[in-house]
Amino acid sequence: MASLRFFLRSSSRPGGAGSLCARIIYRRKIKVITTPYQLHAQEWDTALFCAKDNGITERSKYIEETNAYLLVLSEHFSRLRAGQPASDTVNDIALLLFNNLCSLKSLSAYSNRLISHMQSRGQLRTARAYRSSVECLFSFTRKRILLVEDISPELITRFEQHLKAQGKSLNTISFYMRSLRAIYRKAIEEGLVEQKGINPFKTVFTGFSRTPKRALDTTQMQRIQQLSFKHYLHQDRQPESPCDRKLYKAWRLFIFCFHARGMCFVDLAYLKKENVRGNSIRYYRKKTGGMIELHIDPLMKSIIESFARDTAHSPYLFPIIRSTGSAQAERLQYETALRRQNLLLKELAKMAGINSPLSTHVARHSWATIAKRENLPLWVISEGLGHSSQKVTHTYLAGFERSRLDRANEIVCAAILSPHSRPPCREELFHRVF
Repeated sequence: MASLRFFLRSSSRPGGAGSLCARIIYRRKIKVITTPYQLHAQEWDTALFCAKDNGITERSKYIEETNAYLLVLSEHFSRLRAGQPASDTVNDIALLLFNNLCSLKSLSAYSNRLISHMQSRGQLRTARAYRSSVECLFSFTRKRILLVEDISPELITRFEQHLKAQGKSLNTISFYMRSLRAIYRKAIEEGLVEQKGINPFKTVFTGFSRTPKRALDTTQMQRIQQLSFKHYLHQDRQPESPCDRKLYKAWRLFIFCFHARGMCFVDLAYLKKENVRGNSIRYYRKKTGGMIELHIDPLMKSIIESFARDTAHSPYLFPIIRSTGSAQAERLQYETALRRQNLLLKELAKMAGINSPLSTHVARHSWATIAKRENLPLWVISEGLGHSSQKVTHTYLAGFERSRLDRANEIVCAAILSPHSRPPCREELFHRVF
């Protein structure tokens, strides 16, 4: 006969909350499962095997939820034991008990399964997005046992209001909502839940809020490119000081991204030597999966050659991901390099006398903005950036378009002013616009 007992495993931290565990015993074999709940020693009744209220109001709801979970678990165990085949092992019982209860009902267990699947496929960014969104929802509801079917319009609307009250931006709110919506839709597709009534995410914000795009103009980009580091590149040598060597590396990577039609830093990091064919580079964008093919100009070629010694024993074109292995390890190396690059770019901006913040993505926005100022058609810019649609390109150029329209508005408004009050430089305004 199988038995189920609950116990509290003490925390290793003094005064910390311990983990609530379930011990299954069957045929003198023991299986211990850690539940999602954590309690302090004074919150656990060792005689009645249940959580007890210690008088702290903030914990009352949590204690109540814990006992409800233990009750459901006990009832489910009783049903399993009644129909238990003689060939079952203690592991079989544990799997049946927790998989049936959690994997089929719990948002936590279901999202963990999705996250594990994505991690195995190398979709680490999406996996992290799912995890952080679910954790944020749990933090709001103060529940670990939240069923997928509990996701309702009321819950999601209250969650959105909570995020706004915390001062989260619309894009951050959209990030959480889109991740939760994706999990919910997958659960429906798998038949885990049945959507009833209104789509829970219909009334919350799941779009993109346009934010000011930072881009360098032609003069600023020239100042960055003409920094003293160009002499090291032409002479094929390294600066003497370690600090200057780091800045020189950051400068080369930034300039390469700009000349490579605003290449994203993540695509730069993952570029391999096999992506180079003669005077061309062919690669698939990490974000969209679209194929990009671009010509290697003389400056780009010099930058690639300047890293040759650093990448002599690496399959990668640039010394960003140094040790190959698991996808997760490579991703961590990229993220570390991205943070370091953004810090160094701020120093390069100071050296070039640029006051606006400089980051890896500025190279991409700058390429698009300068291309627009050179009157290149929108479809050409969109193709050059590898955007999935011209609508995405519009968001890159929104700030530029608005500034141009503002100047055009000055001309229109000046036209109705009296001759004495009209700006004397109307013709100059016209040329600045067109």
